[in-house]
Formats: sequence, structure tokens, C-alpha cells
Amino acid sequence: MKPECRYARFALAVAALGAMAIPGVSAAPRPSPGPALMARLADGPDVIGIVHWGLNTYTDREWGYGDEDPAMLNPARFDADQIVGACRDGGIGGLVIVAKHHDGFCLWPTRTTGHNITKSPFRGGKGDYVREMADACRRAGIRFGVYVSPWDRNSAHYATARYVEIYHAQIKELLGGGYGEVFEMWFDGANGGDGWYGGARERRRIGAGYYRFGEVFRLVRELQPGLTIFSGESDASDFRWPGNERGILDPDSRATVATTGGFADGKYGNPGYKAQINTGARDGAFFRVCEADFPLRKGWFYHERDRGTTKRAAYLAQRYVGTVGNGGTMDIGIAPNRDGLLDGDDVRELKGFRAIRDALFAHEVKGDGEPFNVVELRENLANGEQVDGWRLVADGREILSGKAIGLRRIRLLAEPVSPASESLEITASGGSPLPVTLRRFFAAPETVRAVLSATGDCGETDTAKGLGDRKTPITLPSNQKTNR
Repeated sequence: MKPECRYARFALAVAALGAMAIPGVSAAPRPSPGPALMARLADGPDVIGIVHWGLNTYTDREWGYGDEDPAMLNPARFDADQIVGACRDGGIGGLVIVAKHHDGFCLWPTRTTGHNITKSPFRGGKGDYVREMADACRRAGIRFGVYVSPWDRNSAHYATARYVEIYHAQIKELLGGGYGEVFEMWFDGANGGDGWYGGARERRRIGAGYYRFGEVFRLVRELQPGLTIFSGESDASDFRWPGNERGILDPDSRATVATTGGFADGKYGNPGYKAQINTGARDGAFFRVCEADFPLRKGWFYHERDRGTTKRAAYLAQRYVGTVGNGGTMDIGIAPNRDGLLDGDDVRELKGFRAIRDALFAHEVKGDGEPFNVVELRENLANGEQVDGWRLVADGREILSGKAIGLRRIRLLAEPVSPASESLEITASGGSPLPVTLRRFFAAPETVRAVLSATGDCGETDTAKGLGDRKTPITLPSNQKTNR
């Protein structure tokens, strides 16, 4: 017998490889992905990386104050191909390059501020880190994205209308075609606080709407029509922050979510949004996939004190199942060292992660009675996330169940099963479900057990501890300046 799909009292036979057509009834439409996101979900990477390298790498800070000397940026052996190649070999399909962090230092030769890479010894003052990374991504066959911090602790103009024009101009420089196609742009939620600000050394606050993000989003989509947007604070983004930087998503996390209500002074305008930031909501008004970001090491930037904290391959595979396998995407923080290279520990564990991930899906099971211990479900999202309940029954016994399917669900079984018959039952739905795809795989049981039992969580990042709650200070070593 072939695996079977049951919806209410209807039963349809279906191949494990095929899509399962489910009878539906008319219902109000649910939010669905926009064109750029739909294309990204269809053929884009489910694992990406975000690369943090710059003056913070040399000051040993996570957040620079804005008064750092560009002369420190002088790596002995910077090699973009080594960094990008290691990421590609680790199964990362795209890299978001941090072109400017909160310290305001621009890692490309911008015309908007003198605080940029041309004032450093890098490539004799004629270097362009962003271009080198973009070119390396294309040589490696992976996608290139950018991050430009809205907050600028260096600029004397920050918190004035003049700075907003500067910020918009920086985005135009990076997305205007000179660096080629950009697959994702990141908009960070950290903004406003103390900083150097041209020597003022003071605290500056900004109000809701200061950056004119509505205008910015229209601009970036005009400049790069295929680009997807990450933003934790805007309903107009394609990807949202899941509320932690540990790579944790709820097993039934949904892309549909309520309005943020805007974001100002570290708070969402909609008080109910924070409660569903990770889980989403069945009746959510916006389709924004969780992009679960976490650093490969303890921090986002390289710190020698973090040596030995690189997350192990099996733990990365566990986070893959816990992010991509819970309806999201996975974003690994990559931190090149002071030499301008990716450290050997990081290279090794990324490569091992890809090997484990490949092993989990190498052998697809298509016949009855064959053992399997990996299950993958996907929902056609043209009508949005319609499935509200499901269960997988083998030989009359439920072996898996859940509420959401959405983009993807991956489940590992501690022990393989070899049922003579199976059925996937859709137990609740929004009324207009489209085909669901069920696939089964067999992986070496010891590999599956290693993934399920892996440990290696370094705890929450200092950055996330301070986001969304301005009363919570960011804890840093005593030799670092206070960030807030």
C-alpha cells in the first residue's frame, strides 16, 4: 500500500514522494508569501550565514562606541575566498555581509562619510571589503546579501533629519547595482542610545518612524526586485526575528503573525505581538517567516576568549531540524578572525554539519515496509498556511502529530519504524488547503541519535538580552564600554 492522506472523512491514496490533494471548502483566504518571498522559498537557501567582521574584531567588542581608529583594520592574510568557501562547504547557501555595524564604520568606500575603509591600511587604503565578499560569493556559487545598521554611533548627525538622508544614500550605494544582485537585506532592531556622535559622547533617542522605513522598503524593492527583507519590527518584511538568538523555534511555529504595531523605544506598538513573535498565530494578518539567527561561536564578532565555543556539527544539525524543520530558515553567525580568515574550528564544524545534514536526507524511502526515521512535510503555500492539525499514523498507531506544516516540518524518530501501511491525516484546516507533500528517509540510527542528543548551546547572546527591553542592560566584560 502507498501512504495515505485523510482529511476529515475523506481518504486519498498518495505516494510518499507526491503531493497530497486534500478536499477543501470555501473559507476566508489566509496571508501568503509575496512574489519575492515565494521565489526565495521555492529555490533559495534554507541555511544562510551573516558575517560580522570589522573594527569590533580588533577592539574585542560586540558593539563599537563609534570612536574607534580605522588604523586597527589591518589583517595580515585577509582571504574572502577562504571565508566564503568554508561557508559553502558547510552547506550555507547565501551570506549576508555586515557592511556597517552600530559603530558606523563603513566597510566599503562610501561617499556618505569619512569614517570608512579608505581610512584604514586595508589594501593600502584602496580596499573594498564588501566588494571582495560579494565577488567571492559569486565565485563560490552562493548568494550575496547586505546588512547596514540604521544606528550609527559615529555620526554627528544621528537623530537628525540629515542622518536619515545619509542612511538612505548608503543603501542606494550598496543596492544600486554596483555590487550586483542582492538576495536579502537585513534591518537590525538595535538603534538609539549612547555613542560618540562626532565627539558629543551622549545618549540620543529616536522616535517611531525616524528612519522612514516604509520609504526604505519601497526603495530596496525598486532597486532589487528579487530581494527579500529581514526586519523584526516591520509588518512589510519577509522574515521576522523569532525573539531569541539561539536558533530556537516553537515546533508549531507559523509564518502568519499579528501586526507589530510599529516599534519605538524598544517596544512593539501592539502589546500582543511579543507573545507570538516565535509561535506566530493561526489568525495572523501578515506572512513573515521566522529567520532564526544565532552565532557559530558565543558572540557575533570574533573574540579570542571565545575559542573552544564553536558549536559542534551535530548540534548545528539539531538546530537545523529545530529551525528549518519548524517552519523557518536558519541563519548562522560567521566571525572571521583578526587575520581575516575563518578559524579552523569553525571550518571543521561547518563541514561536519553539512555532512550530517546530507546524511539525514541521502536515502529516500519510497516503498512499503521499508524502515524510515526521518519525516519531512511541506505545504503548498499559495493559499497561505491552511493546515491546523495533522497526524501520521503507521499500522494504526500515531507516531507523529502537530498543528502547523507550512513551509516545512522535519521530524526525527529515535528508532526507525517499518510499517506495512501509513496515513497522513489532516485533522484541522482553514478550509482551503492545497497539496501537502510527505517524504520519508532512512539515516543511520546512530546519526539520528547523535543529532537528537547533541548539546552545545552557549546561552543567549548579549545582544538579544538587551533587545526589546531597554531596562535590561547588555552584559559585557569589564574592559568594554557600556553599550546602553
